[in-house]
Amino acid sequence: MLEQGRIGIRQLSTLIFMMVVGDMMLIYPSVITSYAKQDSWICALIGVPLGMLLMLMYLKLCSLYPEKNLIQILRSILGFWPGSLISVFYLFFFAIGASAHTREVGDFITSQIFQYTPIRVIILMFVITLGWGLYHGLETIGRSSELLMPILIVFIFVLALSLLPQIDPSNLKPLKDTSVVPILQGTLVSIIYPVGELIPIMMVLPYTIKQAHQTRDVLLSAGAGNLLLAILVTISLLVLGAFLTQHNIYASFVLSQKINIGGFFERIEAIMASSWLISTYVKAIVYLYAFIVGCAELFRLKQYRMLILPTSLLIFALANLVSPNLTFIVITVVPYWVDWDTTLCIIFPGLLLLVHTFKKGWKSKSSG
Repeated sequence: MLEQGRIGIRQLSTLIFMMVVGDMMLIYPSVITSYAKQDSWICALIGVPLGMLLMLMYLKLCSLYPEKNLIQILRSILGFWPGSLISVFYLFFFAIGASAHTREVGDFITSQIFQYTPIRVIILMFVITLGWGLYHGLETIGRSSELLMPILIVFIFVLALSLLPQIDPSNLKPLKDTSVVPILQGTLVSIIYPVGELIPIMMVLPYTIKQAHQTRDVLLSAGAGNLLLAILVTISLLVLGAFLTQHNIYASFVLSQKINIGGFFERIEAIMASSWLISTYVKAIVYLYAFIVGCAELFRLKQYRMLILPTSLLIFALANLVSPNLTFIVITVVPYWVDWDTTLCIIFPGLLLLVHTFKKGWKSKSSG
C-alpha cells in the first residue's frame, strides 16, 4: 500500500472533528447568516443530524470496498477509465481546496494581524509547515491533531462563557421571519461546508485500524464539530445580531475582540486566531494528503513522498492565483463553492452508491 503508517480510531475522530471546525470556525457564521439571517441558528442546528447522515453515506461507501481509498472505489464501481476520469475531478477539488485554505490563512493574517507583511511570505511559511507534516506521514498528522484538539475546544468554551453577559435574545427576533428558500439554502450550507468537505477522509479511512465502534465514533465526532459551529453561530447572532454577523466575514474573531471581563480579561483575539490556524492547518493538510496519495494511486506510483515537494510548490502557486483578495472570495467564490461541494460531496457519492446497488442487483439476476 502507498501508506505504511496506521492511525487509530481516536486519531481519525480528532482529524474529522478538526476538519469540520477547520476554516469554518471564523467564516461559518457570516456565510450561513447571509442566507437565513436571524434564523441561521435554526439551519445550523438542523444541519447537525443531516450532516451525520451524509457522513454515514461516506462510511457506507467505504465499507462496501474495505481497504480501498476513494480513487480505487471510483475505479471499482465505474470501471478503470470512467473512474480515472472522475478521479481527476476529485484530485482537482482536493488541490483547489488545499490552495483555498492556504489563501484564507494568508488573507486573514495580513488583514487582521500582520497588515504590513507580504501575503506571499505568510503563504510560503504555511506551505512549508504543510510539506513538513506530510513528510512525516499520516501517523504524525493524526497524533498532532489529537494533541491540538483540546486547545481548540477549551478556547471555544472560554469564548462562549466570556460572552454570556453580552448576549441579547432580541437579536434572534423576529423568529421564523425568513422565507422557506433561504432557510433551505442555509440548511444546505450547514451540511455541505462543515461535513460535506470531509470527503478527503475517504482517502484516509483505508489506513485506519478497524475497530468495532468506528462508525459510532466517526459520526459523533462529525456531529460534535458541527454542533460546535452551530453554537458559534448562535452566540454570534445573540451578541452581534444578524446584520453584523453577515457583514463581518470573520465574525468569530470580532466576537473575541468584544470580550472584556472586569477590565483585565480582554484582547484575547490572538488566541482565537491561533485556534483557527490550528484547525485550518489540519483541514488543509488532509486535503493535501488526499491529493498527493490520490495522484500516486492514479499514476500507480509505489510511494507518494516524491510528490511532496512539487505539490507544495504547486499549492504555493495556486494559493496566490486562486483569489486576488478577500473581497473576491466573499463575493465571487463563496456563493458558487456550495454548488461545487454539492456536486462532488453529495451527488457523486450518492450516484456511486446507486450504481453499486444496480450492479449488485444485476449480477444477482444474471447468476440466478
